[in-house]
Amino acid sequence: MSKISEALDLIHSSRSRVNSSYPGNDEIADANVVAELVSPTDEQNSSVAGSRILRINLEDLRDAGLIGSEYDQQLLADQYRDIKRPLIAHAFGKRATRIEHGNIIVVTSSIAGEGKTFTTINLALSMTKERDYTTLLVDADTAKPQISELLCAENDFGLLDVLENPDLDVHSAICPTDVKGLSVLPAGKPRPNATELLSSDAMDHVVDQLGRASSRQLILLDAPPLLQTSEAKALSGLAGQIVLVVRAEHTPRGDVGTALSLLNEDQAVNLLLNQARYTSSKYQYGYGYHAPEDKEEPESKEIHKSEIFE
Repeated sequence: MSKISEALDLIHSSRSRVNSSYPGNDEIADANVVAELVSPTDEQNSSVAGSRILRINLEDLRDAGLIGSEYDQQLLADQYRDIKRPLIAHAFGKRATRIEHGNIIVVTSSIAGEGKTFTTINLALSMTKERDYTTLLVDADTAKPQISELLCAENDFGLLDVLENPDLDVHSAICPTDVKGLSVLPAGKPRPNATELLSSDAMDHVVDQLGRASSRQLILLDAPPLLQTSEAKALSGLAGQIVLVVRAEHTPRGDVGTALSLLNEDQAVNLLLNQARYTSSKYQYGYGYHAPEDKEEPESKEIHKSEIFE
């Protein structure tokens, strides 16, 4: 737990370096990347037989606060490019760099309002730029299925429907999108036993199916906050990597510590500081890595290219 404590100390100390008057922009600058929208190829469409194509409307995402303004587009795209690099290296790298099941990534937070869904969407859009990998975005926050709602898929066949009927193939619920290389697994139709379904052996089986479907696919699960739902801990236990979003000057230090204590000791936990303002315009995010105690630690365990922790 010493590395986690060090990361918490760094996050805590960063507040003294935050400047409330960011030059030229009075608004908080969130990390953001906008994907190029393209018409899906026939090959992409055929990968999910019978599924309709979900349209990624950037204006709707921007209006909902899930991607940033056009003003910050290039700078923030560069930031998410840096954030995804170690995640991809741990998913598909070699030797000590590679993490078992590293292509399965759960994005969560301690409490609501920290920007986990914002992070999941922007990370997914950034990953679609990769030539060698595809990305599957899973809406696992079934109590608040914001991703499904924005894509007008809140009542579509999805994750909960597959969990309710284990005989169904999860791939039949995956929808292609009009962003090349990106597909989405909606949350599914709401039901009162959603918590039990997400914590069941069926969920373990579904994640295993998704992970084995392709050796070149990144799977991002938008999970509920760890301290507000019981299923969040169960979902995190299925992932090879976890991104824990921490909102600058908002998330209590104690909540972050409690959330981290709920995670398995043998998992790779990434801390990402969101919504921070700085005097420098070069980097505006924080990113830390905690390696499992029994593994050789990759180079990216150090705080990654961020003035917030320097």
